[in-house]
Amino acid sequence: MDRRLVAGLGLFVVGVVADVATTYVAIAFGPFVEGSPIGRHFIDRYGLVRGMLATKLAGMVLIAIPVAIADRDRNVVLAVMFGGVGVLSCLAAGYNLIRIAGA
Repeated sequence: MDRRLVAGLGLFVVGVVADVATTYVAIAFGPFVEGSPIGRHFIDRYGLVRGMLATKLAGMVLIAIPVAIADRDRNVVLAVMFGGVGVLSCLAAGYNLIRIAGA
């Protein structure tokens, strides 16, 4: 398996787990507001975890389309798609931690 793809998958898993975990903690500390309107829609419709996963899926599609149009091979598209959503999820988890800390 391609090294970039493995790194992207690892970042994806870490980011999604961190985002879901910190979201649960943020909800426990007070009212939680989803920053993304698409995320808000999916969470309202499908519930927290399934809605967050649907938001991640939508992000993966939005990231993968321009990379695929740029005529990259499948491994590059997958690595960028998973890695991009992983980075965004890590940023969301960081934001949740800042909210939990009270800043």
